[in-house]
Amino acid sequence: MSDESGPATLLEERPKLENALEAVLAVDEHEDGWTFDDVDIDSGAFGELVSRGIVVSDGDEYHVADPMAVRAALDGDAVEPETGTGSDISMSLPDVELRAVGLLTAAIAAVVLARAFVLGSVYRGGNVVLSGNDPYYYRYWVEQIAAESGGVVDFSSLEVLPSAVQQGEPLMIATLWWLSELFGETVDSIGHVLAWYPVVSAVVSAVLVYVLAVRVTDDQRVGLASVLFLAIIPGHALRTSLGFADHHAFDYPWLGLTALGLLLVVTMTRDRESLRTTPPWVGSALLSVGITGQVLSWDAGPLLIVPVGIVIFAKTLLNIDAGRAPALTNAPLLVGTGLAAGLVWTVHTAWGWHTALVASTPGLLFVGVVSVVATAEVVTRLDRTARELAILDGAVAVLALVVVRLGFTEFWTDATQRADALFRSEGIVETFGLFDPRTLGFLLLFGFAFVLAVPAMGWGVREAWQGRTDWLVVSVYAWYFTLLAGIQTRFVGELATFTALFAGYAFVWLAGKIEVSRPLSPASQESIRAVVPDRKTLGLLCLLFLLVGSFGIIQTGVKASQVTVDEGRYQTAMAINESAAAQNQQYLDNYVLSRWGNNRMYNYFVNREAQSYAYARNNYERFIGGTDGEEWYDRLQSGVGYVVMIDGVPAEPDQIQTRLNQHYGSRSGETAGLGHYRAIYATEDDSKKAFELVPGGTIEGTTSPGTTVTATTTVTLSNAEFEYSRQTQASENGTYRLLVANEGDYTVEGDSTTTTVTVTESDVRNGTTVSPS
Repeated sequence: MSDESGPATLLEERPKLENALEAVLAVDEHEDGWTFDDVDIDSGAFGELVSRGIVVSDGDEYHVADPMAVRAALDGDAVEPETGTGSDISMSLPDVELRAVGLLTAAIAAVVLARAFVLGSVYRGGNVVLSGNDPYYYRYWVEQIAAESGGVVDFSSLEVLPSAVQQGEPLMIATLWWLSELFGETVDSIGHVLAWYPVVSAVVSAVLVYVLAVRVTDDQRVGLASVLFLAIIPGHALRTSLGFADHHAFDYPWLGLTALGLLLVVTMTRDRESLRTTPPWVGSALLSVGITGQVLSWDAGPLLIVPVGIVIFAKTLLNIDAGRAPALTNAPLLVGTGLAAGLVWTVHTAWGWHTALVASTPGLLFVGVVSVVATAEVVTRLDRTARELAILDGAVAVLALVVVRLGFTEFWTDATQRADALFRSEGIVETFGLFDPRTLGFLLLFGFAFVLAVPAMGWGVREAWQGRTDWLVVSVYAWYFTLLAGIQTRFVGELATFTALFAGYAFVWLAGKIEVSRPLSPASQESIRAVVPDRKTLGLLCLLFLLVGSFGIIQTGVKASQVTVDEGRYQTAMAINESAAAQNQQYLDNYVLSRWGNNRMYNYFVNREAQSYAYARNNYERFIGGTDGEEWYDRLQSGVGYVVMIDGVPAEPDQIQTRLNQHYGSRSGETAGLGHYRAIYATEDDSKKAFELVPGGTIEGTTSPGTTVTATTTVTLSNAEFEYSRQTQASENGTYRLLVANEGDYTVEGDSTTTTVTVTESDVRNGTTVSPS
């Protein structure tokens, strides 16, 4: 009997079959042949023993194929297989937990690979080039704290944070600063920490997804499949990719921790005796830490703890149906939510983190939990039904809203304004809904994982309805974040945690349905452990996974690549930085005006000021759409040093976008040139160009009155060469003045005469007047 399908392996995979093995071995030791009716086991377990070759038939009777191997497996002893050659080496690991850790490590490696493949885009030219735009905001503030810090324990340096940061993502920024101090106390260490923290977040989230999946399904295969689906959900991979140090990645571990704590509490608290065990209180502690971290990490964190309240409400209804005392079985929930409320409010009053509204939400949750549990206790004592409890809770909730609306108007106004600011669409991609036909987000951000998960999510609701509190927790989270992501895709990452779990469950179900692997075990019957399958099974599983996951794998690569800083933008930033450094320019003289979506990146590398893109958002589009270059120079010169132009923006011939991007400020046809925008860089593909704002040099001379005078030079940049010309008409007394933005040897033509004049870089930067020789 091959060890891969023998009794030892069977017990490792399905330990609940131990009694069945004992039963058949006991009969076999006393009977030379026996029938199914002679053993006290169910047909399912007996069929499994026959299919594994542990029990074999001999006509109408059965016997154990290798009694010694069965006895050794039951006693925990290893034995040599009775048949096989020296090359028939078992692929089983010696320890079940070691195998589980090994398989989980392999799955997590896939998570890391799907997020770190952009390594070459993040580490370039000795710089850590974070992806996207907002990560430079967090990088800026971590550097500001580090500049004031006296070391890893100097928390007084957090006082440098302005109220906007204290009321935004204070815990995230404080944590990243502390880790940066721990790893080196340098600007470089800050860059490394911010680059890798999203990947670490993904790993922690993957472990939590695994634990959640195994706790709910009691099947390690579902846990592994869930981690693999998390690896290839594009929306999650995007937000946890290397270098994408946005705030969302920081939220995911807290979310998973909160869900796990809630799961432990609701599943392990059944009666008074269970309160004397450790798991409910471990869950209570995890719940309190998770809620605290969730709220302190993001000003919209209160939205992420709403499922806790929904689960507790639903659990009280299940308690009524099951005849359990609500106050007793929900004690750890009361402790966990109450502790979280106290922790958040303490931090708020001590450090000023978050507004009173945000800081009070865990307290409101605690009050709500107390109210729901107390109401359920009263209903129980009055011997009423769950239906009546639901109606009563609904009435209390409506009454509470009316009281807040009428009695706490300032609180209500603040809450509604914040909700409006969060959910108002502002043309940003993440404000579109998951099911918006313009974005196809449910496919492009999930691949087929969401499609695969939805039926399982429906099945989870059915299980919850039938009293399964473990499925209640994950189902509430999954459907709640489906609702939020349906409004705005900014919540895709939160939804991904639970989509991965349900997709993993559906995948294992599908594999069992088509007989690629053993079917899922009915709920609560047995624990199934993952094993390394044989080559054929492994190949079929990989094929099936590719079939349902290939689109997600492709989109994972696409999405992560979309947010990296492309080579053109990076080289443009480096060219501007080189120009600014050569002149020893200081902020604001070296401020870069660009599209707001890249503005923080440009300014970080040029002047280290990445606090805000508000000026760029308010002015850039108006600037490139303008037609009066002189007027815009007058408006920008006191606060802008450089402008970046990009291809692909529709514009009229006389608009600044066309005149700079296509003609480098040179005269073109009947459109006049520009004299204040000195070209300093163009990318190899000509898609991006950088211009320095300069006073311009003036070419002054005399010729016949009314003569058209044209000055032309050839400008050579590292990746481009173009002809730059300016034209004017001599005045009534024959004088002319031409303002030029680029240095060079100019040919001045007019009235059938040609002269030359040299304009230096110093001339255009200092507004010097020169005359033709």
